[in-house]
Amino acid sequence: MQTDLPYILALSFQKGIGDITARKIIQFFGSAEAAWNCKPKDLMQISGIGQQLSKDFGNKKWLDLAFNEIEYCNNNQINILTFYDEVYPQLLKECIDAPLVIFCKGNLEFNQFNNKKISIVGTRKMTNYGRNFITELIEGLADFDVTIVSGLAYGCDIEAHTNSLKNKIATWSVMGTNFERVYPAAHKKIAIKILQKGGWVTEQPSFKIATPEAFLQRNRIIAGLSDITIVVESAFKGGSLVTAKFANEYNREVFALPGKSTDVLSIGCNYLIKSHQAYLVENSKDIIDYFNFNSKKKPKQIDLFIEFSDDENLIVNYLKINGKQHIDKMSFDLNLKSYELMPILLDLELKQIISTLPGKFYDLL
Repeated sequence: MQTDLPYILALSFQKGIGDITARKIIQFFGSAEAAWNCKPKDLMQISGIGQQLSKDFGNKKWLDLAFNEIEYCNNNQINILTFYDEVYPQLLKECIDAPLVIFCKGNLEFNQFNNKKISIVGTRKMTNYGRNFITELIEGLADFDVTIVSGLAYGCDIEAHTNSLKNKIATWSVMGTNFERVYPAAHKKIAIKILQKGGWVTEQPSFKIATPEAFLQRNRIIAGLSDITIVVESAFKGGSLVTAKFANEYNREVFALPGKSTDVLSIGCNYLIKSHQAYLVENSKDIIDYFNFNSKKKPKQIDLFIEFSDDENLIVNYLKINGKQHIDKMSFDLNLKSYELMPILLDLELKQIISTLPGKFYDLL
């Protein structure tokens, strides 16, 4: 157990202190433990800390709750990640109001370099138009290294999770409640399935009662965990537009599905596009093009009747494992001179096994 963990948790439970101020306090004192044991007059040197807050700061009840929470999480296979942990999501860490602490359950590989995190959000009153878009979108992304992030709510959220599971794509559910209570209860079975290849994320400890504000705050985590956010259907007001707002504030790209001007559930999306807060998205190809996906995670099925030389086999197997590669990198990794590689690559291109890409890159077709 990290020696500073109980104090970081206690600091996150302390009333009147937000995530930004908490990190400021830890930075000032050098550790959460040092901050917890400081004198009120020292605490008040920090901007934003008043006399009233300094009086209640370091109350033992929060530290007791922290030790109880650590025990609870250990007994329930829940990981506690603090802002200072190496495995804390890097994308989320880049956000100015990143949570000081998050609770995680399942198989969550936050910091895979090539994996793109895509949040899909939208109305709870999804139409067939939105449902068909999500189905096509996720099916189109199934061959690429992506993770789908959403909030487990009715409508677009659960459709995103369900289609991810169907297409064997990892998906993360960001909850506005703690893990004691999966909300809505109707989605508990799907939530459990999510744990097999993805996981759950929340900033709510086990003793915290869910509030409407917690669900709005949850939206910032959805946006913060993601490279891009896609708004599928939304009225002029709603949680989806809040998520889009957070994503824009974090300098992440937002995409929105357009609709008829007379459709109530397209007004929000159309507004985002019209006000240049989101790019228009119509299908999975738009997202594939945005990420410039060239290398599929599923290896190409090579025609068994094509005969390859030893050198050709070497290159084909290399590209199967590594995906798109520059000729100089191939030359170094395979210990072949560029002039030795060129005729082999040409032969493979004529056999329609590989393709030449701009910038002297090569990849399997």
